[in-house]
Amino acid sequence: MIATLNQKRIRMSRQEFEQLPKGPPYYDYIQGEAIEVNRPTGRHQKIVVWLAYNLEQYVSQNQLGDVWADINVDLPTGDLVGPDVVFLSKERWEYYDQEKDYVRGAPDLVAEVLSPSNASYDRVEKLDAYRRAGVPWVWLVDPETLVVEEYQWTPEGYLLVSTTPPTRPFEPKRFAGLKLELGATFAAPPKQEGNASPRAE
Repeated sequence: MIATLNQKRIRMSRQEFEQLPKGPPYYDYIQGEAIEVNRPTGRHQKIVVWLAYNLEQYVSQNQLGDVWADINVDLPTGDLVGPDVVFLSKERWEYYDQEKDYVRGAPDLVAEVLSPSNASYDRVEKLDAYRRAGVPWVWLVDPETLVVEEYQWTPEGYLLVSTTPPTRPFEPKRFAGLKLELGATFAAPPKQEGNASPRAE
C-alpha cells in the first residue's frame, strides 16, 4: 500500500495498534507511530501483481520459497508494515506465521513500487525500518520511469548494487538467471497527434 502526501500519524503503543479495527483506513506501524496508508493506483497495482507473479513463477520453479503481494510483515524490531511484494526463502520459512497468516520476522526480500505520494516515505522511513530489521534485499520500482533500484543490506547500511533503466531487463543479483522486463511490459503506448480521422484518398 502507499502512504498519503499528508500522512495521518498517531503515536501509540504496539498493543494499542494491534487493537485498531481492520481497515480501511489502513496503517503501517513504525517506531511507535501508526501511519495511515492509501489504496494504490491502478498502474501501481498492475506493476505489483505482475512483479509478484513473475517472481513467484521463478521461485516456484526453483523451489526457493514463497512470494506474496501486500502481506503484513511483523519485523523483529516491532515495526509492522505491508510491503508491495515479499519473498521468504525456505531457510526462513519458520518466519511465516500460519495462524495469523503473515510474516513474523525479516523476509529475504521486499519490493516497493513508488508513487509521488509515497516515494519519500518508502525511501526514508520504510527503507530505514528494513535496515534496522536486517532485511537482506530491497527493490524500489518507479512506476513512471520504470527504473528499478536494487539494495543489499550491509552493517553500514543499504548498498545500491544496481540501477536498471527500462531499456534493459532487470536481472536481480539475488536470483541468478531471472530477467524482469518491466520496460517492455509497461512502456506507455505512443501518443497519437490530434483526433482527426484518416482522410480517404
